[in-house]
Amino acid sequence: MKRPTWVRLLLSFGAGLASALIVAVAISLVDIYLTGQGMAPLNSPLLDWPDAGIHLNLADIIFLIAAALAAAVTWRRTAGGSG
Repeated sequence: MKRPTWVRLLLSFGAGLASALIVAVAISLVDIYLTGQGMAPLNSPLLDWPDAGIHLNLADIIFLIAAALAAAVTWRRTAGGSG
């Protein structure tokens, strides 16, 4: 049975949001551990493009990829039908 698009959109949004929350907490804990051990923190600049106003660090990139991947996988898995 094929699910309506709005149901898939809500499920994908919820999965992305939940994943983002879990990953944010995990990144925070790892960052606290790393800085406590005297290692480089995850918030040091990785992608810096001042003209465009883009300043991303490793934690931001991990966060965004995890949320987008969870939403995309949920969108694909909730398509229904044969597959």
